[in-house]
Amino acid sequence: MVRGICYWRSRTSMPRPSAHVFLIDGSSYIYRAFFALPPLTSPSGAPTNAAFGFASMTLKLLREVKPQYLAVVFDAPGGTFRDTLFEAYKANRPRMPDDLVAQLPLVREVVAALGVRSLTIAGVEADDVIATLTERFARAGTDCVVITADKDLMQLVGPHVRLWDTMRDRWTDEAGVRERFGVLPKQVVDVMALMGDSIDNIPGVKGIGEKTAMALIQEFGSLDSVLESADEVERSALRNAKRVAALLREGAAAARLSRDLARVRRDVPLALALDELAYKGPDAPTVRALFQRLGFQSLLRDIPQPATTESVAVRTLATAAEVAGVYAQGTQAGRVGLAALGAVPPDAWPPAQRAEALILQVDNDGPFRVALTQADLISATTQLLADPAIEKIGHDLKRDLLRFDPAMVLGGRCFDTMVASYLVDAGGTHRLEDLASDLLGRAVTEFRASAEGVAAGVALLPRLASELSTRLEALGMTALFRDIEMPLVQVLTAIERRGVRLDVAALATMSREYEQRLSALAADIYALAGGEFNLNSPPQLRTVLFERLGLSTKGVRRGKTGYSTDVDVLTRLAEAHPVPAKIIEYRGLAKLKSTYIDALPAAVNPATGRLHASLNQTVAVTGRLSSSDPNLQNIPIRGEEGQRIRAAFIADPGNLLLAADYSQIELRVLAHLAGDAALIDAFRAGADIHARTAAEMFGVLPGLVSADMRRAAKVINFGIIYGMGAPRVANELGIPVAEAQRYIDRYFTRYAGVRRFLDETIAKARASGYVTTLYGRRRALPDLASRDRVVAQAAERTATNTPIQGSAADIIKMAMVVVDRRLREHGLHAAMILQVHDELVFEVAAADLEPTRELVRTEMEGVVQLAVPLRVEISSGPDWAKAHG
Repeated sequence: MVRGICYWRSRTSMPRPSAHVFLIDGSSYIYRAFFALPPLTSPSGAPTNAAFGFASMTLKLLREVKPQYLAVVFDAPGGTFRDTLFEAYKANRPRMPDDLVAQLPLVREVVAALGVRSLTIAGVEADDVIATLTERFARAGTDCVVITADKDLMQLVGPHVRLWDTMRDRWTDEAGVRERFGVLPKQVVDVMALMGDSIDNIPGVKGIGEKTAMALIQEFGSLDSVLESADEVERSALRNAKRVAALLREGAAAARLSRDLARVRRDVPLALALDELAYKGPDAPTVRALFQRLGFQSLLRDIPQPATTESVAVRTLATAAEVAGVYAQGTQAGRVGLAALGAVPPDAWPPAQRAEALILQVDNDGPFRVALTQADLISATTQLLADPAIEKIGHDLKRDLLRFDPAMVLGGRCFDTMVASYLVDAGGTHRLEDLASDLLGRAVTEFRASAEGVAAGVALLPRLASELSTRLEALGMTALFRDIEMPLVQVLTAIERRGVRLDVAALATMSREYEQRLSALAADIYALAGGEFNLNSPPQLRTVLFERLGLSTKGVRRGKTGYSTDVDVLTRLAEAHPVPAKIIEYRGLAKLKSTYIDALPAAVNPATGRLHASLNQTVAVTGRLSSSDPNLQNIPIRGEEGQRIRAAFIADPGNLLLAADYSQIELRVLAHLAGDAALIDAFRAGADIHARTAAEMFGVLPGLVSADMRRAAKVINFGIIYGMGAPRVANELGIPVAEAQRYIDRYFTRYAGVRRFLDETIAKARASGYVTTLYGRRRALPDLASRDRVVAQAAERTATNTPIQGSAADIIKMAMVVVDRRLREHGLHAAMILQVHDELVFEVAAADLEPTRELVRTEMEGVVQLAVPLRVEISSGPDWAKAHG
């Protein structure tokens, strides 16, 4: 939008004004914000998209232009003098949407809080007030910028007046008016008088359109001259001259009335001096309170921060007695904010006893630095973390726990502000610095970057937890946070600390083998292609495929850099030549080698000989856990290559790996949510769900279901969850789109409850703006209201998938918490070491394998009660490949 402070972007070189006033057409701003943004709601559920858009555009103007003088002009309620002139004026305008009406007071609150002068004059429109002000200020030599997209106001343009459409960054000066209407600004109203305006129901001359109106004013100069020259018009070279002349004679009165309606008044009685529009800045506390109430978190960063919050005074606790005194305060207050101080060297794992100190905050008292010897620090911290009477508040508690002794456990209530922020807005920012700014209006130095930053952040944790608690309660996610996400923190900490052993020697052998295979493949490709080229260079590959080999480009997507060489294109081209197929093979092997075979050994910690990947609780918007450093979620499950990589994940001597995988959990969740009797019956009967679906779809007995039928049913079963349409199903099955659509139609005919669930889910999401899982996890879907059909359809797929996938994610998290607790209660020598999608992997002492197997099965299958049974497939072996069956 705004580029620096270049106020006068036009076709001529304009000097920067010494004084300038910006006048915002408030109605234009409000309507454009409302229709440009999807439905948004405040934490209380009130519509806010127009208010948010208005605030966002105004803040951008304030930030980038820094206007000296500024006002927003609104239309007054009630009629104007134009309604007296013409009763049907604006009669065609649709009624203002209720959601927009409800936001008008909010917009005025935003304007007032931002310190912008607001003008509303009864009996006239905002355009008349703007015209009066520009007339007055321009005569005095003050340059005026009218912020609007309304073409009616082009009649105001002059040497000191410009229009600016900020959403398009389009400036209009006199040359711009001539380009748009072919006339001078003062003649615009005459053109409008002839052509009329359907939006405002200005009649104009019936039958005369914009081009004819422009030609007439260009030729005769004014409306009066045109009307007086009907005979001359009739004799002119104008197209359909006789008809136009007749229309002018018949519509003369309507034209003059239309001119009176379209012409803005420049004499509104308004005693207002330029100095009264001087912009002095926002009322920061009021703006912050308002934006927090409305949920405008992303806009709070534009509001000045209180200067007093940049640093805090830290008191040091150097003796056990002093620490005990603060702990007693914490017991009385019931909560303590905390963070470990000190980084962990990358070669030190597990990071036990690596925290240099502990930073504490007890309500409004603190922050304190616990600086004891390592032994005393561990003892004191163990006491604090285990105390059920004290709620422990942290930001990324898992990170803190990894810096202490493995024996430390979180006892009683805990509150992780990062996790809470994730639940409140999974797609938002979860940095403590941003939360402090957005929710508390406080500025802190970068958290974790220094001792001062840690202390400043910890000092805010109790208040931040209170604010997030309120939001969780309002969103109905308190139980989800308390019973699932917070207990999971310690489970994930333990998984990361344990890690998994890797057969580095086996991967080294695979690496050498892959190197030889890639070299052989490259030689084959060069021979077939008639020469060497860079196999990893798309431009060179394009040259080889489409020029040297002369393969057809018909149907191949073309981007800015040339024809695509992605896997879909190569697969199609492989029918005509062997090179594309070998390129696909080469790329697959090269990716496996670089991503896993070579990368995994490099990630093994030398101190433990194990791989300690991170499981991220606050990344995926679906509620699923993600994996990083390295990402173990994407290791191929099927195929020989993937199995060989998984075989490198091994158990310690005397142990085995046990893998427990939820069977078709998302389809079972779908059956429960949809309440479809046929689907529920199939799962209760323990049937092969894909074969059962195939039998239903194709109208055959289960024993007559062919492999192709089952495969088609499987694609449909999972395609329904992920919103596949007929084209995608057709591509998956290699069948015509029409046939794929018939498969889908048969599915919904037999499973009508699923169709009803999908339709109702989308309808409810459109009404509320969000969807939830079985356990209350909420996901906002503003794109459902997008006017871009592609965007809206993608949001619909998300709306139907999220309750299914999100509920499955919640269930496996619940299972992780329960199974971890039960293993410890039973004293079994077994520990969870991996979580990948719907699968949990354990390392188990061989002697405890069977009791562990039974415990895991019982707890995972019984963790929740759905309308259909949960089933877990369990297998074991010396490595992950064998443990996966």
